[in-house]
Amino acid sequence: MALSMMPSISRGDSLASQMDIYLHFDRTFTELGGVVRTPPAPISVTQSDHVFTFAEYLAGETIEVVSDDTIVYTSIIGEDGTVVVPDDLTGDFTLVLYVGDKMYSAEVEL
Repeated sequence: MALSMMPSISRGDSLASQMDIYLHFDRTFTELGGVVRTPPAPISVTQSDHVFTFAEYLAGETIEVVSDDTIVYTSIIGEDGTVVVPDDLTGDFTLVLYVGDKMYSAEVEL
């Protein structure tokens, strides 16, 4: 799966924001010989400052915070579905979620 830039979300003034992160295929319609592939539904996540809250079924999955194609932070989603990103990371990043062999991504502001 290819890393693709998708929706941008801004955290606002310490308010929780809801966003969706999307799966993207790295092979195009033409490369697949005309076979249509519909991606699964996006995964919702809530961001409040540097805390991301995922559904609890995603506990144990890996997230990365990426800046300019460089991984700046990696974590495992906790049993309660949360990940706390260090406060010293500020600016615009790509949040990447790995679920099995699938990769989901969204643009975030920390």
